[in-house]
Amino acid sequence: ASGSPQTVGLSGTGVTPAVSLSVSTLSFGSQLVGTTSVAKPVTLTNTGTGTLSISSIGASGDFGQTNNCGGSVAAGLSCTINVTFTPTATGTRTGTLTISDNASGSPHTVGLSGTGIAPAASVSPGTLSFSNQLVGSSSATQPVTLTNTGTATLSITSIAIGGTNAGDYAQTNNCDGSVSTEASCTINVTFAPTATGTRTGTLTITDNASG
Repeated sequence: ASGSPQTVGLSGTGVTPAVSLSVSTLSFGSQLVGTTSVAKPVTLTNTGTGTLSISSIGASGDFGQTNNCGGSVAAGLSCTINVTFTPTATGTRTGTLTISDNASGSPHTVGLSGTGIAPAASVSPGTLSFSNQLVGSSSATQPVTLTNTGTATLSITSIAIGGTNAGDYAQTNNCDGSVSTEASCTINVTFAPTATGTRTGTLTITDNASG
């Protein structure tokens, strides 16, 4: 036909999302086993020109996360992922924050680390045996050493005498409610029998250590 070739001008703009994370690693330091840390934020920014579609956000190991990202982040906008650390054991603990999306380089990750700490209580000796004692009189004291062999402060709830003949025993101590790591305190026990014959009791220390 006359005027061939006939043409139509075409134009369009290519867009693509792009992910930028505020940090590449998060370190939580020391945290008591079984307790949850203060949250630390990771900011996710869509630095691209298209909408970022998020399929999943998750944290592995002893780490957890909450976020306000929803299922997508528009170009130029950001959202926040708050990560927490709850160690299940002592020592170095590691994990990964993983964001799966439609941007280049997915999944995007942040390395996570922290150290689990816990107190550990050791008592010495494990038993006390008192010599024959005149009924109604008090024996000399016998010491029990309480040592914190763990990696966190030992918090003491109570130190008490119990058992069948609890009233025949008494204790004083210098533990002051807590014992620092690798430190010790002393519990002094006395025996003042209220009747003849074998008399038994138990010294009980209640604290935040395992066991």
